[in-house]
Amino acid sequence: MKKTNRFPICYWCGIPHKFLHTPDGKIDRSRVEEMKEAGINLIDSMYSPEENKEMLKIAEELGLDVIVYDSRISDAIKNPDRRRELLFAVAGDYKDYPALFSYHIVDEPSSAMFETLADIRKILGEADPEHEAYINLFPNYASPEQLGNATYAEHIEEYIKTVSPEIVSYDHYHFIKGEPVPHPEIEDERERMIFESACSKVERAGFFDNFEIVREICLKYNVPYMIIVLVVEHGPYRNLSEAEIRWEVFQSLAYGTERMCYFTYWTPGVDNTDSDSYWHWKNGMISKDGERTEHYYMIKEINAELSKMGDALMNKKSIGVFHTNSAPETKTKLFDGFGAVKAIRGDDMTVGFFEGGYAVFANKSYEKECSADIFTESMIEIFDTESSEWITVESVDGKYSLSLDPGDGLLVHFLEKIKI
Repeated sequence: MKKTNRFPICYWCGIPHKFLHTPDGKIDRSRVEEMKEAGINLIDSMYSPEENKEMLKIAEELGLDVIVYDSRISDAIKNPDRRRELLFAVAGDYKDYPALFSYHIVDEPSSAMFETLADIRKILGEADPEHEAYINLFPNYASPEQLGNATYAEHIEEYIKTVSPEIVSYDHYHFIKGEPVPHPEIEDERERMIFESACSKVERAGFFDNFEIVREICLKYNVPYMIIVLVVEHGPYRNLSEAEIRWEVFQSLAYGTERMCYFTYWTPGVDNTDSDSYWHWKNGMISKDGERTEHYYMIKEINAELSKMGDALMNKKSIGVFHTNSAPETKTKLFDGFGAVKAIRGDDMTVGFFEGGYAVFANKSYEKECSADIFTESMIEIFDTESSEWITVESVDGKYSLSLDPGDGLLVHFLEKIKI
């Protein structure tokens, strides 16, 4: 895997081919600069080999990394007799470009594909040992028929043991539109809208259990892991607020994700493609018409914080994740003291601990602020995302008081007291 000294932030669904070029036929550099402005540092390139190479050059100039998709990889999956020839040709075309980060292989395979993907990984590893073969897996709400395994844990473990991936990636979309709820006739329009809004949101169960399974198995095999979170409104998935996107991001960071990926950057359905008649895609970061949406600016603000917090946690292993007050799902753990922290009293939080005395505190609510008292004998530093500096805070009788905005997260560092 390519070594990186920064926290990768990426997306699904990049620039559609319709919007890729300027009138003179060159790739529109301003569109790539727009991604960088949003705080994305790992972009995709899923075009012809010639266009991919031009994108790699632009990315290098802008200080970005690239995930390349080439149709010959799909051909190699389908044609074992030509597999080696095709994959060596792909690697030969791209491996010497400094901006290359990984090769996109396939999305959400069943276990029936694992042996083939292991062969793809092996051959690409011979052709180009420096760059990742990227594969994304199903979430835990996929059926056993989709997985090809009786349980999700079996699916993840079989994948790791068979394919030997450089990273385990999966998607999980948590926020769903609620079904209509019967309500009395409300004459006041404002009150009616408040009532309907209160009935319109549903959270899919399993977000935390999905992380618990992936994290436990990945730590067992010493494999990094990452998540793809929801942005675009489509089908049953609702239009997210900034606090809801923050919730996804900082809960994931607390769980030790080593890469953040958004679904989607560009809104799918350009020219009524991508099953738009069914999914009704809306409100990605960029609209179908190529305009910045509110989500673009929300995620730009979030990424400005995430990138710095993620950089500060680079190469620091997740060693414990807990929930205060109550454990929300079947596999989650209730906090009862860990490391330097004796107790946490206050509102609901997720707390992820990392090597070296680091911890991420994440607000479990995306609707209201939270606060808590942290009881510890250690000195404490709080990471300031504006200055990228650690700020020492004073305790009161061994207690630190923290507060978080809806959906937000905070990175802290516990320091051992100097004994005199």
